[in-house]
Amino acid sequence: MSNKFITHGLVAALLLVGVAPAMTRAQEATQGAGQEQAAPAQKAERPNLNLTDDQKAQMKKIREDAKSQIDAVKNDGSLSADQKQTKIKQIRRDSHKQVEAMLTREQRKTMKEWRHEHHGQRNAQDPAAS
Repeated sequence: MSNKFITHGLVAALLLVGVAPAMTRAQEATQGAGQEQAAPAQKAERPNLNLTDDQKAQMKKIREDAKSQIDAVKNDGSLSADQKQTKIKQIRRDSHKQVEAMLTREQRKTMKEWRHEHHGQRNAQDPAAS
């Protein structure tokens, strides 16, 4: 009888040892998801570029075009994950270039300073992002 208790105790202890790390990872993942949800609030910190109505319209068109291109790449079953990632990065680069081309010199300067500060803060918070 005492052998059964010892065996059951050992089994219970092993289960707890195996389950505890999984529970910790689940809690960390839940906390990480909450942090990701908080990230969109940071977008409000973007600089005020004092865009004209024409620039706002151009910016909207650039964003919409990039989004439709990215959606098309994501839905292209003939591409590997690496190919999709490469194409999406190129679409984003191209759209950034289009935005910069429509900005005035002063607006580009403001945007460049903001990006420098923004990326510096992000990298300081998450060293793996660099």
